[in-house]
Amino acid sequence: MILPLETFRGIFALVIVLHHLKIDTFIQKSNFIINGGLVVDFFFVLSGFVISLNYLDKIKSKNDLIIFQKKRFLRLYPLHLLTLLMFIIIEVIKLMVNTYTSLQSTYVPFSGLNNIYSLVANFFLIHGWYGWSFNLPSWSISTEFYTYFIFALIILNFRYRLFFFVTLVLFSLILFYLNNTGVNTLNNFIYPIRCIYSFFLGSLTFIIFKKLNKNFSDFFSYLLIFFSLLIINFSDQLFMNNKYIIASFIFSLTILFVSSLHKSSSLKKILSNKYTVFLGSISYGIYMIHFGVVWFFRQFSKYILDIKEEANYLVFNYYLGELFTILFVLFIIFLSYLSLKYFENRFR
Repeated sequence: MILPLETFRGIFALVIVLHHLKIDTFIQKSNFIINGGLVVDFFFVLSGFVISLNYLDKIKSKNDLIIFQKKRFLRLYPLHLLTLLMFIIIEVIKLMVNTYTSLQSTYVPFSGLNNIYSLVANFFLIHGWYGWSFNLPSWSISTEFYTYFIFALIILNFRYRLFFFVTLVLFSLILFYLNNTGVNTLNNFIYPIRCIYSFFLGSLTFIIFKKLNKNFSDFFSYLLIFFSLLIINFSDQLFMNNKYIIASFIFSLTILFVSSLHKSSSLKKILSNKYTVFLGSISYGIYMIHFGVVWFFRQFSKYILDIKEEANYLVFNYYLGELFTILFVLFIIFLSYLSLKYFENRFR
């Protein structure tokens, strides 16, 4: 395990939480948090790097492939199913409110993006290949699960893996370009393209990391971390899919140099502290659990606390917005810790 990468995983998971929470605070209305959805592409690159680190030379038979995919399934699916059940309950709550009260939900229950077809697709983890539904963040888990399978098939069946990794990255770039030029039939398919492009860029990054096998000074890592934050902050200024193309390339360089820090590096020591590494260890729970809790929190704020909403942001008085943000983040961290300890670990 490369501890500094766990730190990035944990901190960026919290960025996603703030991105979806939408309370009227300075931080949540900053460009960085508004554009924070782009950190998902960092997760894809990181997954490609880490999966390659652990499995590039270990899938040598069909049985190895089955074991690999089973481990990936057990890592992802149980919490996905649990959070999906939470969203089914949310749809039932909407249905009951619409039927038995004078209130009406914004969207008709079990319709639109959350229709029955999408529900079935969620059960089979294929929903992310055409968009998103129910637990919004889970689209990336859907695309990533089958990208793992593509990776395993390449490792098992082909000697020249580098060629196929490069081919998939280039093919993704072509699809990005076609969508940029007006091929709108690719609009929904951009979700898996983002995953495949970034994941295999991460795999290529690991191969370079392994070939170089050297340490770099902190300067390059500081510089690339800065550029990573910068591209997220200003990504809305880039045309369509260009943000995914450029950001993932910068993310891959960041991961390469941070992974190559010398063990005595001050930056490595900072990024390896036990608190942020802990966040990394519970990051999957943070990522998957928060969106449903956000829904309940927003209903409580609007209908119990009578908090007004402006442009989809909850507007609290004075510093209550900041206070509720801190309490919400701490609550999600606590829930994610419980999830890891008492639920997720059961399937590892």
